[in-house]
Amino acid sequence: MANDALAPLTVGYFGPATTNTHAAALAMFGPATSYQAFVTIAQVFEAVGSGAVTHGVVPLENSTEGIVRETLDCLITERPLIEREHEIEIRHCLMARPGLDPARATAILSHPQALAQCRLWLDRHYPDVPRISATSTAAAARDASRDGELLAIASQLAAETYGLVVLEGNLADNAHNATRFVGIALQDAAPSGQDKTSLVFRAAHERGALRAALGVLDDAGVNMTRIESRPLPERRWEYAFVVEVEGHRTDAAVERALGELERSQRLVKVLGSYPRDRGSLSAVSPS
Repeated sequence: MANDALAPLTVGYFGPATTNTHAAALAMFGPATSYQAFVTIAQVFEAVGSGAVTHGVVPLENSTEGIVRETLDCLITERPLIEREHEIEIRHCLMARPGLDPARATAILSHPQALAQCRLWLDRHYPDVPRISATSTAAAARDASRDGELLAIASQLAAETYGLVVLEGNLADNAHNATRFVGIALQDAAPSGQDKTSLVFRAAHERGALRAALGVLDDAGVNMTRIESRPLPERRWEYAFVVEVEGHRTDAAVERALGELERSQRLVKVLGSYPRDRGSLSAVSPS
């Protein structure tokens, strides 16, 4: 992990302010840290990679909608590594400018992930109102504050920030909707004894290739907890498999498995070793 004692923490996050990623950053690093919002996930990786900020916070996975593809692609191709994680319960709120009759709304704005996570609720309550994608839920709240005919799905904090009235709370179709965020840096975390390691390996598009690669983990006594596939853009019909395993990369079993994957030219990249987030989920109103 970067030596925080030698330099002040500066944290870039996928913004703008009042999003879930902002809330996750505050939960991970505290209110005294210097924060900077970025427009895209890729910009957060670039800022960490260039040293413009010491750490970054980006969303990795939602329990309803799955992996955040841009984050996964950046983890594979860019320098920063995962050095911590944090989960947040997502509570989406429907909001508008004071005095707006929801029946007269011309559109509902939000980030595509938020719209997808509330699709059934919206189908039931606002089936005929157009849904418009925004760059973030915070941007949706901002736009609704400027237009008295728009509804937005965003956080309680966003409603307070932009002077909106919350019409309905906790809209998500899945009552246990949560998002996992990761902190990234140029170095991953030191061993804590309660760690996980994320890595990427490749497997050719042929019979038994994936089983052989997974067998390396099993033979080393490493427990795999998650797997996600991605096509390798530079290799036709070959796939990258993003895997999470129990243990730190310096643990004997994990180190043995990584060495074998590297010798067999299957290993693409270790994405980082970091402590498991074992605390209660932070509950916030959404991104």
